[in-house]
Amino acid sequence: MEETIDISIDVFDQEDQRARVKTGLTVSGLIDEILKEFDDLDRKTPQAYALYLKGATRPLARERTLKELDIHAQDELIFRYARTSPRILLRGTRQAYLLEETTHKVFELGWVPAVIGRPNATDPAANELLAVNLEPFPDSKKISRRHAQITLEDGQFMIESLAENNPTYLNDEREPIAGKRQLLPNTRIRLGMGVIVLTFIYREADRKSD
Repeated sequence: MEETIDISIDVFDQEDQRARVKTGLTVSGLIDEILKEFDDLDRKTPQAYALYLKGATRPLARERTLKELDIHAQDELIFRYARTSPRILLRGTRQAYLLEETTHKVFELGWVPAVIGRPNATDPAANELLAVNLEPFPDSKKISRRHAQITLEDGQFMIESLAENNPTYLNDEREPIAGKRQLLPNTRIRLGMGVIVLTFIYREADRKSD
């Protein structure tokens, strides 16, 4: 019987995913298994993803088996895009959200830049910054794939319109392309011709006392 090990895998922001795998499984095979388990990942382009040992900068060789790479149960693997991530995770006390006006769906902003739009089916790596996926909404086709993005500069949340021919409005004032404006709490973000409206919510999380 082929040897198996229990390993811990961080799949993007979902930490400590546990799996029992055969030591004869290749890294490429393990990537395929992970893609089967997570429906929101694109299975068509497995080459866009890679596995890393926690703390390592180079990905594990795809053709090598876990046994050949001397992977043990106590090792922690990181699953992410093969290229360096441009995302900066929001840590500490900052908590920022976008509330969709009609359905009241809440999108938590876990990183910046945080793109508002729809997934790119032909380039899954381009979806890494997509924080507000509006594809499930009835009028989503009127929203650009990269419609706008939210960044953090000098401690202030800023919004930038990305779609040249598809406007973004802040409190009914059109936001120019390549221009950035500060997002204040309760700012209404209207996308396209008013089909989807988001409200920016921000608060400082309570600090735990020592």
